[in-house]
Amino acid sequence: MGRARERAELKAREERIAELMQNEAETLKSRAAALAAEYDYENAMKTLASYSGGLAGNQELLGLYNSYKEALNDLVVWNDLSKIPNLSFRTLVTDLEKASADPDRGSRYRKNYITTDEFSRILNQLYENGYVLVSLSDFAMPYTAEDGSVGVSMTSIRLPEGKKPIILTSEGDNYYSHTEGCGGFADKLTVNEAGELVCVDTAGNEGAFGFVPVLNAFIAEHPDFSYAGARATIALSGYEGLFGMELSQTEAIRKVAETLRQQGYDIACYTYADTEYADYGVAGLQEDLDKWFAEVTPVLGETDILVYPTGGDIKGQEAYSGSKYDALHGYGFRYFVGTGSGASWGMTATQYARHIRTIVSAVNLAEHPDWFAGLFDAATVLSAER
Repeated sequence: MGRARERAELKAREERIAELMQNEAETLKSRAAALAAEYDYENAMKTLASYSGGLAGNQELLGLYNSYKEALNDLVVWNDLSKIPNLSFRTLVTDLEKASADPDRGSRYRKNYITTDEFSRILNQLYENGYVLVSLSDFAMPYTAEDGSVGVSMTSIRLPEGKKPIILTSEGDNYYSHTEGCGGFADKLTVNEAGELVCVDTAGNEGAFGFVPVLNAFIAEHPDFSYAGARATIALSGYEGLFGMELSQTEAIRKVAETLRQQGYDIACYTYADTEYADYGVAGLQEDLDKWFAEVTPVLGETDILVYPTGGDIKGQEAYSGSKYDALHGYGFRYFVGTGSGASWGMTATQYARHIRTIVSAVNLAEHPDWFAGLFDAATVLSAER
Protein backbone atom coordinates (compact mmCIF):
# COMPACT_ATOMS: atom_id res chain seq x y z
CA MET A 1 0.00 0.00 0.00
CA GLY A 2 2.88 2.37 0.78
CA ARG A 3 4.48 2.03 -2.65
CA ALA A 4 1.14 2.33 -4.42
CA ARG A 5 0.47 5.54 -2.55
CA GLU A 6 3.91 6.89 -3.45
CA ARG A 7 3.33 6.07 -7.12
CA ALA A 8 -0.07 7.80 -7.02
CA GLU A 9 1.40 10.89 -5.37
CA LEU A 10 4.27 10.96 -7.89
CA LYS A 11 1.82 10.67 -10.78
CA ALA A 12 -0.30 13.47 -9.31
CA ARG A 13 2.77 15.71 -8.99
CA GLU A 14 3.82 14.96 -12.56
CA GLU A 15 0.33 15.73 -13.82
CA ARG A 16 0.28 18.96 -11.84
CA ILE A 17 3.68 19.99 -13.23
CA ALA A 18 2.54 19.14 -16.75
CA GLU A 19 -0.60 21.22 -16.22
CA LEU A 20 1.43 24.18 -14.96
CA MET A 21 3.84 23.91 -17.88
CA GLN A 22 0.94 23.78 -20.33
CA ASN A 23 -0.67 26.82 -18.71
CA GLU A 24 2.64 28.67 -18.93
CA ALA A 25 3.00 27.73 -22.60
CA GLU A 26 -0.54 28.93 -23.39
CA THR A 27 0.10 32.23 -21.61
CA LEU A 28 3.35 32.80 -23.49
CA LYS A 29 1.67 31.91 -26.80
CA SER A 30 -1.02 34.50 -26.14
CA ARG A 31 1.47 37.21 -25.19
CA ALA A 32 3.68 36.44 -28.17
CA ALA A 33 0.71 36.48 -30.55
CA ALA A 34 -0.30 39.94 -29.31
CA LEU A 35 3.23 41.23 -29.93
CA ALA A 36 3.43 39.59 -33.34
CA ALA A 37 0.10 41.16 -34.32
CA GLU A 38 1.85 44.53 -33.92
CA TYR A 39 4.89 43.34 -35.94
CA ASP A 40 7.05 43.15 -32.82
CA TYR A 41 8.47 39.76 -33.74
CA GLU A 42 11.67 40.22 -31.75
CA ASN A 43 9.85 40.57 -28.43
CA ALA A 44 7.45 37.82 -29.45
CA MET A 45 10.46 35.52 -29.86
CA LYS A 46 11.92 36.64 -26.53
CA THR A 47 8.59 35.90 -24.88
CA LEU A 48 8.51 32.35 -26.22
CA ALA A 49 12.18 31.83 -25.36
CA SER A 50 11.40 32.58 -21.69
CA TYR A 51 9.50 29.28 -21.41
CA SER A 52 10.84 27.57 -18.29
CA GLY A 53 10.79 24.14 -19.91
CA GLY A 54 13.03 25.25 -22.78
CA LEU A 55 11.84 25.63 -26.37
CA ALA A 56 13.29 22.26 -27.34
CA GLY A 57 10.88 20.66 -24.90
CA ASN A 58 7.78 22.15 -26.52
CA GLN A 59 7.51 21.63 -30.26
CA GLU A 60 4.54 23.98 -30.62
CA LEU A 61 6.41 26.89 -29.04
CA LEU A 62 9.51 26.05 -31.04
CA GLY A 63 7.47 26.07 -34.25
CA LEU A 64 5.97 29.46 -33.41
CA TYR A 65 9.42 30.81 -32.53
CA ASN A 66 10.77 29.74 -35.91
CA SER A 67 7.77 31.19 -37.75
CA TYR A 68 8.28 34.56 -36.03
CA LYS A 69 11.99 34.41 -36.85
CA GLU A 70 11.17 33.82 -40.51
CA ALA A 71 8.64 36.67 -40.49
CA LEU A 72 11.23 38.95 -38.88
CA ASN A 73 13.76 38.21 -41.61
CA ASP A 74 11.20 39.10 -44.29
CA LEU A 75 10.40 42.57 -42.93
CA VAL A 76 11.14 45.73 -44.93
CA VAL A 77 13.14 48.51 -43.24
CA TRP A 78 11.70 52.04 -43.01
CA ASN A 79 14.14 54.66 -41.74
CA ASP A 80 13.25 57.91 -43.53
CA LEU A 81 10.89 60.21 -41.65
CA SER A 82 10.41 62.31 -44.79
CA LYS A 83 8.51 59.46 -46.44
CA ILE A 84 5.96 59.03 -43.64
CA PRO A 85 2.59 60.81 -44.07
CA ASN A 86 1.09 62.54 -41.05
CA LEU A 87 -2.68 63.16 -40.97
CA SER A 88 -3.98 65.66 -38.45
CA PHE A 89 -7.55 66.00 -37.13
CA ARG A 90 -9.30 68.70 -35.16
CA THR A 91 -11.91 67.83 -32.51
CA LEU A 92 -14.39 65.45 -34.13
CA VAL A 93 -17.97 66.57 -34.73
CA THR A 94 -20.54 64.25 -33.14
CA ASP A 95 -23.64 65.92 -34.62
CA LEU A 96 -23.06 67.83 -37.86
CA GLU A 97 -26.55 69.34 -37.95
CA LYS A 98 -26.19 70.87 -34.49
CA ALA A 99 -22.63 72.03 -35.10
CA SER A 100 -23.59 73.65 -38.43
CA ALA A 101 -26.50 75.47 -36.81
CA ASP A 102 -24.27 77.35 -34.35
CA PRO A 103 -24.89 81.05 -35.10
CA ASP A 104 -21.31 82.15 -34.55
CA ARG A 105 -19.14 79.28 -35.78
CA GLY A 106 -21.44 76.92 -37.64
CA SER A 107 -19.90 77.59 -41.05
CA ARG A 108 -16.39 77.10 -39.65
CA TYR A 109 -17.35 73.84 -37.95
CA ARG A 110 -18.85 72.55 -41.18
CA LYS A 111 -15.77 73.41 -43.26
CA ASN A 112 -12.83 72.85 -40.93
CA TYR A 113 -13.88 69.77 -38.96
CA ILE A 114 -14.93 66.22 -39.79
CA THR A 115 -17.37 63.89 -38.08
CA THR A 116 -16.74 60.72 -36.10
CA ASP A 117 -18.27 58.69 -38.95
CA GLU A 118 -15.96 60.31 -41.50
CA PHE A 119 -12.98 59.60 -39.24
CA SER A 120 -14.04 55.96 -38.95
CA ARG A 121 -14.25 55.67 -42.73
CA ILE A 122 -10.76 57.12 -43.04
CA LEU A 123 -9.38 54.58 -40.56
CA ASN A 124 -11.00 51.73 -42.45
CA GLN A 125 -9.58 52.85 -45.78
CA LEU A 126 -6.11 53.43 -44.34
CA TYR A 127 -6.19 49.91 -42.95
CA GLU A 128 -7.45 48.42 -46.21
CA ASN A 129 -4.68 50.25 -48.08
CA GLY A 130 -1.97 48.69 -45.92
CA TYR A 131 -1.12 51.57 -43.59
CA VAL A 132 0.17 50.94 -40.08
CA LEU A 133 0.19 53.48 -37.25
CA VAL A 134 3.64 54.51 -35.96
CA SER A 135 4.99 57.29 -33.73
CA LEU A 136 7.59 60.01 -34.24
CA SER A 137 9.95 58.34 -31.78
CA ASP A 138 9.99 55.24 -33.98
CA PHE A 139 12.21 57.25 -36.35
CA ALA A 140 14.12 59.57 -34.03
CA MET A 141 15.06 58.65 -30.48
CA PRO A 142 16.04 61.39 -27.97
CA TYR A 143 19.27 60.91 -26.06
CA THR A 144 21.59 62.62 -23.59
CA ALA A 145 25.32 62.27 -24.31
CA GLU A 146 28.04 61.84 -21.68
CA ASP A 147 28.90 65.54 -21.93
CA GLY A 148 25.31 66.46 -21.12
CA SER A 149 24.34 67.52 -24.63
CA VAL A 150 20.96 66.37 -25.87
CA GLY A 151 19.60 65.51 -29.27
CA VAL A 152 18.01 62.77 -31.35
CA SER A 153 19.41 59.81 -33.24
CA MET A 154 17.84 58.18 -36.26
CA THR A 155 16.15 54.84 -35.74
CA SER A 156 14.10 52.58 -37.98
CA ILE A 157 11.15 50.23 -38.01
CA ARG A 158 10.46 47.06 -39.98
CA LEU A 159 7.13 46.13 -41.51
CA PRO A 160 5.93 43.28 -43.72
CA GLU A 161 6.07 43.76 -47.47
CA GLY A 162 3.09 45.84 -48.58
CA LYS A 163 2.63 47.58 -45.22
CA LYS A 164 3.34 51.33 -44.96
CA PRO A 165 3.79 53.54 -41.89
CA ILE A 166 1.61 56.54 -41.09
CA ILE A 167 1.43 59.02 -38.20
CA LEU A 168 -1.83 60.47 -36.85
CA THR A 169 -2.18 63.71 -34.89
CA SER A 170 -5.16 65.13 -33.02
CA GLU A 171 -4.75 68.86 -32.54
CA GLY A 172 -6.45 71.16 -30.09
CA ASP A 173 -8.25 68.28 -28.39
CA ASN A 174 -9.00 70.53 -25.42
CA TYR A 175 -12.78 70.66 -25.97
CA TYR A 176 -12.83 74.44 -25.98
CA SER A 177 -15.70 76.45 -24.53
CA HIS A 178 -16.83 77.60 -27.98
CA THR A 179 -17.86 74.01 -28.85
CA GLU A 180 -19.84 73.41 -25.66
CA GLY A 181 -22.98 75.38 -26.40
CA CYS A 182 -23.91 74.02 -29.84
CA GLY A 183 -24.23 70.37 -28.78
CA GLY A 184 -22.38 69.13 -31.84
CA PHE A 185 -19.22 68.04 -30.00
CA ALA A 186 -18.22 66.00 -26.99
CA ASP A 187 -17.57 68.07 -23.86
CA LYS A 188 -14.57 66.26 -22.46
CA LEU A 189 -12.32 63.20 -22.48
CA THR A 190 -12.22 61.21 -19.27
CA VAL A 191 -11.43 57.81 -17.77
CA ASN A 192 -14.51 55.84 -16.72
CA GLU A 193 -14.84 53.36 -13.85
CA ALA A 194 -13.65 50.53 -16.12
CA GLY A 195 -10.43 52.42 -16.84
CA GLU A 196 -11.46 53.21 -20.42
CA LEU A 197 -10.91 56.54 -22.15
CA VAL A 198 -14.35 57.82 -23.13
CA CYS A 199 -15.92 61.08 -24.22
CA VAL A 200 -18.77 62.71 -22.33
CA ASP A 201 -21.43 64.94 -23.93
CA THR A 202 -23.42 67.82 -22.45
CA ALA A 203 -26.08 65.40 -21.17
CA GLY A 204 -23.46 63.35 -19.33
CA ASN A 205 -23.58 60.41 -21.74
CA GLU A 206 -20.37 58.43 -22.15
CA GLY A 207 -19.30 56.91 -25.43
CA ALA A 208 -16.76 56.38 -28.18
CA PHE A 209 -17.56 59.63 -29.99
CA GLY A 210 -14.19 61.36 -29.92
CA PHE A 211 -10.83 60.87 -31.61
CA VAL A 212 -9.21 58.75 -28.89
CA PRO A 213 -12.14 56.38 -28.14
CA VAL A 214 -12.83 55.85 -31.86
CA LEU A 215 -9.17 55.10 -32.57
CA ASN A 216 -8.93 52.78 -29.56
CA ALA A 217 -12.00 50.84 -30.65
CA PHE A 218 -10.60 50.47 -34.16
CA ILE A 219 -7.23 49.19 -32.93
CA ALA A 220 -8.95 46.76 -30.55
CA GLU A 221 -10.65 45.29 -33.62
CA HIS A 222 -7.54 45.61 -35.84
CA PRO A 223 -4.42 45.27 -33.64
CA ASP A 224 -2.24 44.99 -36.75
CA PHE A 225 -3.04 48.65 -37.50
CA SER A 226 -0.60 49.61 -34.72
CA TYR A 227 3.17 49.10 -34.83
CA ALA A 228 4.45 47.96 -31.41
CA GLY A 229 1.51 49.58 -29.64
CA ALA A 230 1.79 53.01 -31.30
CA ARG A 231 -1.20 55.34 -31.12
CA ALA A 232 -1.39 59.04 -32.11
CA THR A 233 0.03 62.39 -31.02
CA ILE A 234 -2.42 64.42 -28.93
CA ALA A 235 -1.53 68.14 -29.25
CA LEU A 236 -2.96 70.40 -26.55
CA SER A 237 -2.97 74.11 -25.79
CA GLY A 238 -3.33 75.32 -22.20
CA TYR A 239 -5.30 78.55 -22.05
CA GLU A 240 -8.70 76.85 -21.57
CA GLY A 241 -7.74 73.84 -19.53
CA LEU A 242 -7.12 70.30 -20.76
CA PHE A 243 -9.40 67.54 -22.11
CA GLY A 244 -12.46 69.69 -21.41
CA MET A 245 -11.50 70.23 -17.75
CA GLU A 246 -10.18 73.25 -15.89
CA LEU A 247 -6.54 73.06 -14.84
CA SER A 248 -7.68 72.99 -11.21
CA GLN A 249 -9.07 69.47 -11.84
CA THR A 250 -5.55 68.19 -11.38
CA GLU A 251 -6.16 64.55 -10.53
CA ALA A 252 -8.71 63.95 -13.28
CA ILE A 253 -6.41 65.51 -15.90
CA ARG A 254 -3.41 63.52 -14.69
CA LYS A 255 -5.42 60.31 -14.87
CA VAL A 256 -6.34 60.99 -18.51
CA ALA A 257 -2.76 61.91 -19.41
CA GLU A 258 -1.32 58.85 -17.67
CA THR A 259 -3.84 56.56 -19.37
CA LEU A 260 -3.08 58.07 -22.78
CA ARG A 261 0.64 57.51 -22.32
CA GLN A 262 0.12 53.98 -21.01
CA GLN A 263 -1.90 53.16 -24.12
CA GLY A 264 0.86 54.41 -26.45
CA TYR A 265 -0.23 57.98 -27.17
CA ASP A 266 2.25 60.85 -27.31
CA ILE A 267 1.20 64.18 -25.80
CA ALA A 268 2.46 67.37 -27.44
CA CYS A 269 2.46 71.09 -26.73
CA TYR A 270 0.23 73.04 -29.15
CA THR A 271 1.60 76.28 -27.65
CA TYR A 272 -0.07 77.66 -24.55
CA ALA A 273 -2.39 80.09 -26.36
CA ASP A 274 -2.95 78.13 -29.62
CA THR A 275 -0.91 80.79 -31.35
CA GLU A 276 1.42 81.32 -34.33
CA TYR A 277 5.07 81.33 -33.29
CA ALA A 278 6.00 82.42 -36.82
CA ASP A 279 4.52 85.82 -35.93
CA TYR A 280 6.34 86.06 -32.61
CA GLY A 281 9.71 87.35 -31.60
CA VAL A 282 11.78 85.46 -29.06
CA ALA A 283 10.27 87.39 -26.15
CA GLY A 284 6.70 86.57 -27.20
CA LEU A 285 7.54 82.92 -27.72
CA GLN A 286 9.14 82.74 -24.29
CA GLU A 287 6.18 84.46 -22.63
CA ASP A 288 3.81 81.89 -24.12
CA LEU A 289 5.94 78.89 -23.18
CA ASP A 290 6.63 80.20 -19.68
CA LYS A 291 2.86 79.98 -19.12
CA TRP A 292 2.86 76.43 -20.52
CA PHE A 293 5.61 75.30 -18.17
CA ALA A 294 4.17 77.14 -15.17
CA GLU A 295 0.52 76.11 -15.56
CA VAL A 296 0.32 73.06 -17.81
CA THR A 297 3.44 70.96 -17.27
CA PRO A 298 2.82 70.42 -13.52
CA VAL A 299 -0.57 68.89 -14.41
CA LEU A 300 -0.01 67.27 -17.78
CA GLY A 301 3.60 66.18 -17.39
CA GLU A 302 6.58 66.93 -19.60
CA THR A 303 6.68 66.67 -23.37
CA ASP A 304 9.42 67.14 -25.94
CA ILE A 305 7.02 67.48 -28.90
CA LEU A 306 5.86 70.86 -30.26
CA VAL A 307 3.02 70.88 -32.79
CA TYR A 308 2.68 74.30 -34.41
CA PRO A 309 -0.91 75.54 -34.83
CA THR A 310 -1.69 75.90 -38.55
CA GLY A 311 1.24 77.65 -40.26
CA GLY A 312 3.16 78.65 -37.17
CA ASP A 313 6.50 76.91 -37.90
CA ILE A 314 9.44 79.22 -37.24
CA LYS A 315 11.22 78.10 -40.45
CA GLY A 316 10.52 76.72 -43.88
CA GLN A 317 12.13 73.47 -45.00
CA GLU A 318 15.64 74.69 -44.22
CA ALA A 319 17.60 73.61 -41.16
CA TYR A 320 16.72 75.22 -37.85
CA SER A 321 19.00 77.93 -36.49
CA GLY A 322 18.82 81.27 -34.73
CA SER A 323 17.47 82.63 -31.48
CA LYS A 324 13.93 81.24 -31.82
CA TYR A 325 15.17 77.70 -32.31
CA ASP A 326 17.70 78.11 -29.50
CA ALA A 327 14.87 79.15 -27.20
CA LEU A 328 12.68 76.18 -28.20
CA HIS A 329 15.58 73.75 -27.78
CA GLY A 330 16.31 75.28 -24.41
CA TYR A 331 12.75 74.53 -23.33
CA GLY A 332 13.38 70.87 -24.09
CA PHE A 333 11.62 70.39 -27.43
CA ARG A 334 13.17 67.77 -29.72
CA TYR A 335 10.29 67.06 -32.13
CA PHE A 336 8.64 69.78 -34.22
CA VAL A 337 5.53 69.26 -36.36
CA GLY A 338 4.45 71.89 -38.89
CA THR A 339 1.74 71.97 -41.56
CA GLY A 340 1.94 70.92 -45.20
CA SER A 341 -0.32 70.34 -48.17
CA GLY A 342 -0.45 66.67 -48.92
CA ALA A 343 3.21 65.87 -49.59
CA SER A 344 5.26 64.08 -46.91
CA TRP A 345 8.33 65.83 -45.53
CA GLY A 346 10.63 65.33 -42.59
CA MET A 347 14.12 66.09 -41.34
CA THR A 348 16.24 64.42 -38.69
CA ALA A 349 19.19 66.51 -37.49
CA THR A 350 21.63 66.08 -34.62
CA GLN A 351 19.47 67.90 -32.10
CA TYR A 352 15.93 67.57 -33.41
CA ALA A 353 13.48 65.89 -35.76
CA ARG A 354 10.98 67.82 -37.89
CA HIS A 355 7.87 66.64 -39.67
CA ILE A 356 4.84 68.11 -41.41
CA ARG A 357 1.21 67.09 -41.15
CA THR A 358 -1.73 67.45 -43.51
CA ILE A 359 -4.88 68.72 -41.83
CA VAL A 360 -7.92 66.59 -42.63
CA SER A 361 -10.90 68.94 -42.86
CA ALA A 362 -14.11 68.84 -44.86
CA VAL A 363 -12.94 71.67 -47.09
CA ASN A 364 -9.59 69.99 -47.76
CA LEU A 365 -11.29 66.70 -48.54
CA ALA A 366 -13.66 68.43 -50.98
CA GLU A 367 -11.25 70.86 -52.64
CA HIS A 368 -7.93 68.98 -52.42
CA PRO A 369 -8.69 65.26 -52.75
CA ASP A 370 -5.28 64.80 -54.40
CA TRP A 371 -3.63 65.51 -51.05
CA PHE A 372 -5.00 62.20 -49.78
CA ALA A 373 -4.54 60.12 -52.93
CA GLY A 374 -3.05 56.74 -52.07
CA LEU A 375 -4.15 57.07 -48.45
CA PHE A 376 -7.92 57.04 -48.86
CA ASP A 377 -10.62 58.18 -51.26
CA ALA A 378 -11.74 61.64 -50.10
CA ALA A 379 -14.98 61.48 -52.11
CA THR A 380 -16.24 58.37 -50.33
CA VAL A 381 -15.20 59.63 -46.91
CA LEU A 382 -17.38 62.73 -46.87
CA SER A 383 -20.88 62.21 -45.49
CA ALA A 384 -23.86 62.53 -47.82
CA GLU A 385 -25.40 65.08 -45.42
CA ARG A 386 -22.77 67.58 -46.49
